[in-house]
Amino acid sequence: MIQAANLVVPPADSPRLGQLLARLDEIRRELDRDDVELEDQMTLYREARGHLAAARRMLGEHRAEIELLMSETEGRSV
Repeated sequence: MIQAANLVVPPADSPRLGQLLARLDEIRRELDRDDVELEDQMTLYREARGHLAAARRMLGEHRAEIELLMSETEGRSV
């Protein structure tokens, strides 16, 4: 069972999921260009991997919170 104390609240200055996805889209567009040097492509690729990891982590945390809230709601008569 997931406990509310186990949920992580991200720092206020951390990017939001929408911001990460928007940056990933920008990176994809950059990588699609023919004039981007290999070194720059690698830098963009590394950045994208970091954003993907952060987005997956955020989605996992949101899912855990939703499951907790649903389990709390199911325990009560609505």
